Amino acid sequence: MFDWSIVERSQDALISGFFLSIRLTVIAGVASLLGGLVLGIARIKARGYVRFLLTAYVEVMRNTPLLVTLYLVYFGLPMVGIDIPTFPCVVVVLVMQHTVFVSEVLRGGFLSVSISQIEAGRALGMRPLAIFRIVQFPQAWSASVPALINALIILVHDTSLGAAVSLGDLTMAANVISQRTASSFEPFLAIAVCYSALSWSLSRAGSFLERRSKIAR
Repeated sequence: MFDWSIVERSQDALISGFFLSIRLTVIAGVASLLGGLVLGIARIKARGYVRFLLTAYVEVMRNTPLLVTLYLVYFGLPMVGIDIPTFPCVVVVLVMQHTVFVSEVLRGGFLSVSISQIEAGRALGMRPLAIFRIVQFPQAWSASVPALINALIILVHDTSLGAAVSLGDLTMAANVISQRTASSFEPFLAIAVCYSALSWSLSRAGSFLERRSKIAR
């Protein structure tokens, strides 16, 4: 029998897990955006062995399931004497993989900027930093916003894998409630609504940001 009172009685645990998931998303999202910007530019500018190593890292990370990476880091580092608490460990793994996704999005955005505009900036006597700030970055950002928002929504969903290493996020809260009440449907329905609401909010915010970035362009 469907019993929504199970969720009502466990709302404190769900709320706590929800805010932990949001905190995880914000920290990993900001770090991934900054790291992706650096990695994307580095892959464009790098040459020789440096470019090969950066490309190898990108290929390894984006072709390895996040859960596998999480297990390797969470269980592997203690074997070499490096103990990382659960929350920072999950953040590190999310940033490791999502930095790669963001870097590829931004790299595509930068490569979409016409070389003639860059050459025009040089002809006007603009310095490289000024060309980047005025010519390249605004256009690359405008072209990348839709894909970046999609990457952020995927990041929200990927935070649920923290439950695999007992992180007390939203999914872990549902697991605990399910085990305690012997009822799986209601708690997982509740977190499905929470994840959907958060993803929808990010999608709406992304649509607004996309409109603003087009105006700026």
